[in-house]
Amino acid sequence: MIPVIAQRVLDRLQAREKLFVSRNEFFKVIGVVLARDLGVSPGDSMAALSGALRHHCGEVLRVVQGGRTLYVALNLSDETFLLDKARRLATFTPAQLALNLPMPKLRVAPALTRLLEAGEIVCISLKADFTPILRLSSSGKPPEPVVVIMPDADDETALHNAFLEIGQGRNFVAIHRLRAHLGWDRERFDRTILRLQTGERILLNMGDPTRLTRAELENAFQDRNGMRYLTLNWLDS
Repeated sequence: MIPVIAQRVLDRLQAREKLFVSRNEFFKVIGVVLARDLGVSPGDSMAALSGALRHHCGEVLRVVQGGRTLYVALNLSDETFLLDKARRLATFTPAQLALNLPMPKLRVAPALTRLLEAGEIVCISLKADFTPILRLSSSGKPPEPVVVIMPDADDETALHNAFLEIGQGRNFVAIHRLRAHLGWDRERFDRTILRLQTGERILLNMGDPTRLTRAELENAFQDRNGMRYLTLNWLDS
């Protein structure tokens, strides 16, 4: 269950159709009373603001450094933020898409590449200097409602233990082997993988699908953007 204060913050953001806001905008959005309940003020450091949100909101929100400023953002994937912005633009260049996002700029290119490979974003032309003009794929599915899921530490620990047991010291493990080892239902397993990826505790890799059987491919991990990942690395093991 989402903490009451976290839900109040989410309600303010969702009322403005925002997945993230700058630190300055955050205080305008939540207002004086909610800021007081959170124990935060506009002059707080990144560490203080992050600590207060973590204390009151758990893993629902995070404070991140963007290209030029700090942002308060829902705990979502980089691809989700790019797609949300792309839906608000008719066409755009990579540089335009990268502006004012809640992530370091060095993470924009990999996320955009994954969306291009998945066909979620397409190149429609080139400028004279060969800068690509992009747009959201016309075949893309309507955006799904954002669902904020609170972490289950027991499931995350169980998946980490399975990783260590199967990996036997290797730095990556096939996702279909983890799924089979744990024997969870698909929703539970995928939810745990998504939480760990969003929290930057694991790195998902596409790998070589020709090495797997059809059943093994179906038991890999497919994210909300339709991208299929075959193996994962645990970043904090």
